[in-house]
Amino acid sequence: MNILVVDNNAIWLETLKRGLNISGHEVMEAMSANEALMNLSNSDMPVIDLVLTDYVMSEMNGIELLKKIRMNYGSLPVIIMTAYAENSLLIEALHNNCNGFIEKSYSLDQLMLEVNRVMQRSQNGPCQNGIGSVTI
Repeated sequence: MNILVVDNNAIWLETLKRGLNISGHEVMEAMSANEALMNLSNSDMPVIDLVLTDYVMSEMNGIELLKKIRMNYGSLPVIIMTAYAENSLLIEALHNNCNGFIEKSYSLDQLMLEVNRVMQRSQNGPCQNGIGSVTI
């Protein structure tokens, strides 16, 4: 599976890349939401199966990126990562058809469970979206 990881923290981005690669996934990186959107529109890039994005970024946050993905790429699965798992953020993510939500204190096993859950649900159709792996 091809996963686009979006995070403005280079260390976090590299950690995610290594973990996802070990789990057998191809990882494309973006250091900003704008770079992620450029990658998604680039016909030379592999087809992206899932976007894993941080919520807090400087130019555009993860919810704003999610909205742009929904406008331009329909039901492409998106998981938002955050250290700020507040009810209002979760509600906004749900309102914008986010497929998954995970707190940044997760382990690689928890991340892979969420990725697998989201991908399984996305293959069952658009009505199967839901939020998992969040404790508020």
